[in-house]
Amino acid sequence: MGNTNTKPSASPPLPAKKPSGGMIYALHQDIICSICLEPFEDPVSIDCGHNFCKVCLSAHWSGFSPHGYRCPECRHPCSPERMKPDTRLRNLVEKIGQMPLQEMERELEVITATGQSTGQAVQLVGLDDEGNLSLDEEALSSCLEQELVKDAPICLISILGEQRRGKSFLQNFLLRRLQNLGAEEESCLGQEDEPLTGFEWQPGPNSTTKGVWLWSQPFWITSEQGKVAVFLIDTEGSLDLERSKEASTKLSTFSMLLSSYQILNLSTMVKETDLEYLEMFVYVAEAVGRGCGLKPIQQLDLLVRDWSFPPIFGLKGGQAYLQKVIQKLESDTCKHPRALETLKSSSTHCYLMPFPGKKLVMGTEGTLADMDDDFRETLKDYVSGLAKSAGTYLKRDQTGAALTGAQFAAKIKHLSALMKQHPLHFTSPVKMDIIFKNLNTVGTLQSKFTEFIKEQDQLSRPLFAGLKVLPSTMAERLKEKQQELVKECEATLEGEEEDRTNSRLSLESNMQREARDFLERYGRRYKSHALTAGVAFGVGAVGLTGGVIGAGVAGAILAAEALVLSTGTAATVAIGALAGTGTFALVGGGVGAGVGSRIGERRAQEAHRMSERDVEVEEVEEEMSDQMFLIGQQDTP
Repeated sequence: MGNTNTKPSASPPLPAKKPSGGMIYALHQDIICSICLEPFEDPVSIDCGHNFCKVCLSAHWSGFSPHGYRCPECRHPCSPERMKPDTRLRNLVEKIGQMPLQEMERELEVITATGQSTGQAVQLVGLDDEGNLSLDEEALSSCLEQELVKDAPICLISILGEQRRGKSFLQNFLLRRLQNLGAEEESCLGQEDEPLTGFEWQPGPNSTTKGVWLWSQPFWITSEQGKVAVFLIDTEGSLDLERSKEASTKLSTFSMLLSSYQILNLSTMVKETDLEYLEMFVYVAEAVGRGCGLKPIQQLDLLVRDWSFPPIFGLKGGQAYLQKVIQKLESDTCKHPRALETLKSSSTHCYLMPFPGKKLVMGTEGTLADMDDDFRETLKDYVSGLAKSAGTYLKRDQTGAALTGAQFAAKIKHLSALMKQHPLHFTSPVKMDIIFKNLNTVGTLQSKFTEFIKEQDQLSRPLFAGLKVLPSTMAERLKEKQQELVKECEATLEGEEEDRTNSRLSLESNMQREARDFLERYGRRYKSHALTAGVAFGVGAVGLTGGVIGAGVAGAILAAEALVLSTGTAATVAIGALAGTGTFALVGGGVGAGVGSRIGERRAQEAHRMSERDVEVEEVEEEMSDQMFLIGQQDTP
């Protein structure tokens, strides 16, 4: 039947009441200092009304600033003398600080009780018709940038390996174990006859998982870092016959970069093909990781399935087997050097699991009742240990810093954008490494040019300093800087001629666009400076380097400027000067000496204050004639 009530409500519904935990979380965000990103300590209030820790604000204002003291948030001019202690805010911080743990835990309990954490599998990464990776940014944001997760540390457990070797099956039992963290040991994996659900799976030879999938809602684990959001990732088989080698490598690499805990799912033993693929995956993931600031492998488990010789299972048997694999590789150090280095790492472990039983593999709903006893016990041991310790495996960047959900999402989006813009040649790690080096070179030089423009912008903001550099001269400065950086780029780039040319052209295009935008702003500001100075010169009251210039000297300066300035700028200065002396007339009416004098006096005062305080001159945002500028001043008292 469904909902058939179409009667409009008499009044708009009241907003839903937040659970108490949600309210406390929201309050926590309001007592955070925007400088140190920690709860306020000895909070103070400033002229504009914003609050900061007293120590943070004092440190922020301790350095010299040519524009005086400004609010770190809104940039409003403020006075340190009017910094006031905020007693009410300090009391609020102390009260909220006494109950965050209980309330935050209650909030998570409310979310779980209302079913919000049940989640579903969403495809995060797929392949388009041309075999290129396609990231679903909306799905990524809905998972990693959702409330609570965006500012929390995260753990991502990913599974990788050959097709049809039980990867999704295993992830679903890990999923079930995380859903039952508080359950008794006997029932932690569910009921005996409970069908296995979660990530799509099925027994038999046909593969089901395509691309990279993420469980949409996190599981919250308490650790030394507080509450950690744990996500599960399922990945398409790395040796799927329907995919090319490059496509499989792309998906596997992305899975490795997504994870903070990587499970490499192997069949019966570690084979030569497994080592070859591990070598490739690690090499490619390292190259891509350097390009986006991510560590490719933080924790690795070699999960060997269907182990039968000798029948010693679990971690103890796995570690003994891993040492034998390492010894074999060390006897021939030229083979798989990156795989060997990875296996020897203290963050790599091996776990052996027995055959699950004929009944389970012949066609079943994945129930516990269909498993052999030894498989069920080793499965419970593995997923229970991983679920309980997941909070210690935080996702980190290359420097070792823990990433929040929002920070990690931003890095993944950046990586996706790079993949769309540049062919990364996943089957050629050497070429991929060169591409990322060239991208970093271009990015570094682009940043240098941006900083150069910022320097020129700051130096030219004061009135008279800005008039010393003509727009044409500024254009030449930018052009010289661009040529310098292009030469540095050409000397640093690697790879084939086509790749180097494309990188150089990308740098040139970006710098030209940035220079064009700056010169447009600079020209408008120069015109504003010139008009302001011209009006002040007209009344002979310009404060320049501490002195006063008379009308005669001003005339001489104007004559000299007129020789070098463009017609438009010279006319702007002249209009200002004539208005200041009260001798300029406009079509349709004259500006009398009294009006001109008032204009000149006011502009002279502005110029004097600007030269003393080094305050910015407001830019003229619209293209308007000099006459319109003066007309707008006639009625100003």
